[in-house]
Amino acid sequence: MDTERFTVTYQIEADTYEEAKQIAWSVQVEQTIEFPYERLQSEYIRDHVVGRLVSLDAVDSGGYRAVISYADALTAYEATQFLNVVFGNSSLQPHIWVVDIHISEGLAKAFGGPRFGLDGLRRLCHTPRRALMQAVIKPMGTPTDELASMCRAYALGGADVIKDDHGITNQSFAPFKERVKRCAAVVHEANAKSGGHTLYAANVSADGEAVLERAHFAKKAGATALMVAPALTGFGWLQRLAKDESLGLPLIVHPAMMGGFALPGTSGIADYLWIGFLPRLFGGDMPIFVSYGGRFTFTAEQCKRIHEYISRPMPGVRAACPSPGGGVTEARLPELLQLYGNDTMFLVGGDMFRRGNDLESNMRFFVDMLEQLSM
Repeated sequence: MDTERFTVTYQIEADTYEEAKQIAWSVQVEQTIEFPYERLQSEYIRDHVVGRLVSLDAVDSGGYRAVISYADALTAYEATQFLNVVFGNSSLQPHIWVVDIHISEGLAKAFGGPRFGLDGLRRLCHTPRRALMQAVIKPMGTPTDELASMCRAYALGGADVIKDDHGITNQSFAPFKERVKRCAAVVHEANAKSGGHTLYAANVSADGEAVLERAHFAKKAGATALMVAPALTGFGWLQRLAKDESLGLPLIVHPAMMGGFALPGTSGIADYLWIGFLPRLFGGDMPIFVSYGGRFTFTAEQCKRIHEYISRPMPGVRAACPSPGGGVTEARLPELLQLYGNDTMFLVGGDMFRRGNDLESNMRFFVDMLEQLSM
C-alpha cells in the first residue's frame, strides 16, 4: 500500500498555525476515510489509508500551505477516484485551495499523459519549428455546408488544426454524423490538393457512452483528431479516449465549464492545475486555455503558468501542446508569441472573420505571420 505515494498541496486560509493544522487534519481524514477517526478499530487503516501531513508552513501572502501525501492505491488508478482523493468532499469546505500536485512514477505510468503531445503534433502537422495555428468553425447555428466550406478554406490556407466549436455538437442545423463526414472529407481533399497536413478535430463531448460512440464514428468518417470538454463530460472520459488503442487520435481539451472551479472564490483548484496539469495528465495532447487581454479576466502571469504546466518537463509524461485562445488577434500576436514562445498552438477565432470573408486568405495571413515571427 505504501510503496508509492503522491502529494497534494493545499492553501488554507487560517489565522493561526493551530487552526491551519486542524483544517489540514480534517482534509487528511475527509479525503480518505470520511469516518470518525477516533472510532477506527483498524491499525492498518489508521497507518496506511488516512492521509499524512508532510509539512505545514505559513506563506507570505497570508494563510498556510499544507502538503499531504496519499497512497497511490487509494486512487484505484482511475482518473475519477484520483480527483476524488485530491479534492472530493473538501471542495465543499470554504477557504481551501489545491495549489500543487506531485504524482508518483506509478501514477504517471497509469494515467499515461498525452499519446502524441507537442512533438507528436508537430510531426503530424509537418510543422517542426514555428508556432502552430488552430482555426475553429463557427458560429453555432451555421449549417453543415457552410461549416464544411470553412474547413476547406482553412485547410487550403495552411491551418495546422481545424476544430469544431465547442458549442456545436449534434444540433439539427449541423447533425454530428453529417457534419463530421463532410468536414473530414473536405479537409482530406484540401490536403491532397495543397500538399498540406491539416488535422480536423471533431467535437465528441456528449452524454455518457455517446462520447466513445461519437469518437469511433468520427475516426471512421475520417476525422484526424478529437475534442472533448472534460469538465462537461467528466475527466474519466478524457482518460478513456486517451487509452483507447483502437482510436489513437490526438485529443484537444476544451476548457468549457472549467472557470467556476478555478476563478477566485472561497475554495477551488488552481487554474494551472485544473486547466493545464490535469488535462495533460489524463491524456490531453492539446489543452486549450483562455489567454489574457481579451474578453476573459485571466492575467498574463496566470496564462504563462498554465502554459508551463502544460508543457514543462515531467517524468513519465510527455509535454502537451498549449493552445491559448480568446483575444488572439493580429495586433496582439507578436506580444503573445513573445510571452508563450514557439511551442504553442494559437487559436484564432473572431479575428479570423474580422479580416473579411476570404477565410483561405485570412488563414494564410496568420500562418505567414507566425512564420515570420517565429524566425
